[in-house]
Amino acid sequence: MKICSKTTQRLYSAAILLLVSILSLPLKAEIIEVTGHANIINGNVDKAREAAISQALSYASMQVGVGVNVNSQYSMGQGQLSQDAFQFSHIGQDNNIELVSEMLTSTDITVLLRLDLQDDSAQQCRGQQLRAAIMVPQASIQDRAQLRYGQLLNFTQALSQQYGVLLNSHSHNSFARIHADEALDHSNELINFKGNRIPSWLGEITDSQYILQPEILDMSTEPTSGLMFGLFHGYPQRQISFKLTLYHAISGEKVWSKDYSAQAQWEFERDETVSPTTKRFWRSSYGQTVNQLMQQSTVDIDNLLNCRPLLGQIVAKQGNRIIINLGRKHHVRAGDSFQIVLQQNIPDRVNLMRAVATPNRATVTIDQVSEESATAVLQGIDATGNIQIQDIVIKI
Repeated sequence: MKICSKTTQRLYSAAILLLVSILSLPLKAEIIEVTGHANIINGNVDKAREAAISQALSYASMQVGVGVNVNSQYSMGQGQLSQDAFQFSHIGQDNNIELVSEMLTSTDITVLLRLDLQDDSAQQCRGQQLRAAIMVPQASIQDRAQLRYGQLLNFTQALSQQYGVLLNSHSHNSFARIHADEALDHSNELINFKGNRIPSWLGEITDSQYILQPEILDMSTEPTSGLMFGLFHGYPQRQISFKLTLYHAISGEKVWSKDYSAQAQWEFERDETVSPTTKRFWRSSYGQTVNQLMQQSTVDIDNLLNCRPLLGQIVAKQGNRIIINLGRKHHVRAGDSFQIVLQQNIPDRVNLMRAVATPNRATVTIDQVSEESATAVLQGIDATGNIQIQDIVIKI
């Protein structure tokens, strides 16, 4: 086994396109180390090194949760990948990529890269033209007894339904797939819902790119104070506090979470049964307050998705024709071009499957579009060989 010196001078010609964004929000500044591995085929060490670097950058992209776009000729000197015609697009600037080490055997090569990612707070995300489908299941609630005041037995369903309506009305970067009558079973260990991950099949069966879980934290009512010797009572103040958690449907991992809270006057009689599905409820002071919080959250989600490329998937393949789960609702149009990123699921230490993306040079142009899907024809034998169902597509 041989470890190459950092001062080794060699020009690498590469055209690598990696556009993967799966996990988390952009970070202010971060230094990460990633490894890449590739087999040496027909003694071509340079090509294997290129593939190993590509894989390492793909892993880096999935760690920091932003797009990586490398398209250039680049060289290495003093352990640094020089930026001759080198572009590394990240939410930030002054990105430094260092080749820390390289282990070379007769059959394979492993590289270790160190990336110094510096954030530029003044830089704005480029708005994307596609819209993501967000599954909205039934809201959960920490203390269901709080629903007894007003007999709000169906409030968890009504909240999810209303949120989906607001998302469809106000969001520029997403639309809702409302499943207000279907609650996620948090306690069922078979689906591995640990609070940080969800099962990927939820996104598959609903053709959603994200899953948004609402959780009601507090709906308690403050006691009223008596007026005029206890003959009359004013309307009480009622809390509304909820948390929204957004999961990526492909990786199953948590992307974003935020709490929202306020209080408002409960303008209904103490013993009155209130239906949360009526206009009377949503036009009340309390209903309007809940609406305002949810509208604010749609803006927050829009800002989040504006900085993340939309990942679709291949859902069917026959011969050289593929169908992707992005269509007219997602703002896909005939003539749009997509890059294909191969997806591989590998088991982790507790035998949960983790999605890993690898680069691929294949691109497709959409020729037919329906409401929920689009089709394209793969061109070239080399481009189509390894492409399969569940591989990722990203608009370019």
